[in-house]
Amino acid sequence: MTIVVGRSAGRRRWPMAVAAVLIIIGATLLSPYGRHQWALSLIRQPTPYTVLSFNQAWALPSVVVPRQPIRISFTVGNHEDRAVDYRYVLSESSDRSSRILKESARKLAIGAAWTVSAVVRPACTDSPCHIEVSLPGHPEIIDFLVTLKVSKRKHG
Repeated sequence: MTIVVGRSAGRRRWPMAVAAVLIIIGATLLSPYGRHQWALSLIRQPTPYTVLSFNQAWALPSVVVPRQPIRISFTVGNHEDRAVDYRYVLSESSDRSSRILKESARKLAIGAAWTVSAVVRPACTDSPCHIEVSLPGHPEIIDFLVTLKVSKRKHG
């Protein structure tokens, strides 16, 4: 006759282990921190973000005459989980120099957008000239390159 020790003892431990797990889960649901952690773990949370994009990017110039006006239009959108103070900086840079063309700030409510239409006069001395829109304090940056065209002046 063979005696098996432990099989019946192992079968009796499962109900106790399941009961212990249920008690632990129940205890976490009683705590506000536990409920919050369950919600984070089981329910997809929205990711807060900021949108920065050119309006009509296809209309951005590729060739510019230095110091001649060009129009740039872009939108900043707030999809963060709170109102945010945004500041944009519109700048130009080339191999030798960099300068701010325009900057401004505005507070945006949740879900709000700010459309900026600016006329700037790039004065880069080297080609290509890099035009950039940045949001200090945020990682979003948009930019484009322009080639400088020397204007021929008529002598009369």
